[in-house]
Amino acid sequence: MFLRLLFGILFVSFCTSCDFISPGNATHQNLTISETEVDYAVVDVYPLFRVCNGCDTNTKQNLCFESVLVNSLEKTLNKNKIDINTLILDTVFVDILVDRKSKISFIKINASPKILQAIPNLDSILNSGLNELPEIIQPALKRGIPVDIQFRLPVKIKQISN
Repeated sequence: MFLRLLFGILFVSFCTSCDFISPGNATHQNLTISETEVDYAVVDVYPLFRVCNGCDTNTKQNLCFESVLVNSLEKTLNKNKIDINTLILDTVFVDILVDRKSKISFIKINASPKILQAIPNLDSILNSGLNELPEIIQPALKRGIPVDIQFRLPVKIKQISN
């Protein structure tokens, strides 16, 4: 009889879960899981050029980074004389990568075959423009950790026939 009673008590205590005794632990685990969700499509801080170091907010730093990048590539395109004999009005998309070591590199150009045929050295012109950019002193950051970031810049090509 004593063994049956002991077995019954052990069976009942074994069948009851720890969640019934202390439900606070499960709630705490759910909270920590939901707090660790990360949006990988957005960075907290953009890469930072030395000339943008004086900007006081992240928004101003982002705008400064984008304007330095666009202005540098625009200067490079205007500096290089491109002779085209046909009428072209199109947009080229340039993919650029800034890695976690602050190195900027050209990935590829997404352009129509017409533009690639008319301007066969467009990739080398844009790559030389990236080499003329000022030094990046800080990579993009996500939760304080350096990360790679990729940009897609639209470049409008407008050439009127001579």
